Amino acid sequence: MSDQITAEYIDMVESVRLELLGCETKAEIEAVFSKAKIINFAAKTEFLHRAMQMVVYGHSDADTPNDQDVYEYYLKIYLEGEWKDYV
Repeated sequence: MSDQITAEYIDMVESVRLELLGCETKAEIEAVFSKAKIINFAAKTEFLHRAMQMVVYGHSDADTPNDQDVYEYYLKIYLEGEWKDYV
């Protein structure tokens, strides 16, 4: 198995990012993830970061929230839409 990133993978990532930019509800966002077969909360969070053009560094706290809590936090930020003023 190759560790190289394929052109198809890059296209999929960009396609998901662009589709997310058109989403205004949690249901629309979840539909994009479902269509792309993205089920992991950490991966969903990474795609939201990409759509919002955010650079996020890992948590160093011993009380790091679980992946679902982190996803729900960034989903809320995404849906509030204020990030659009900065991209």
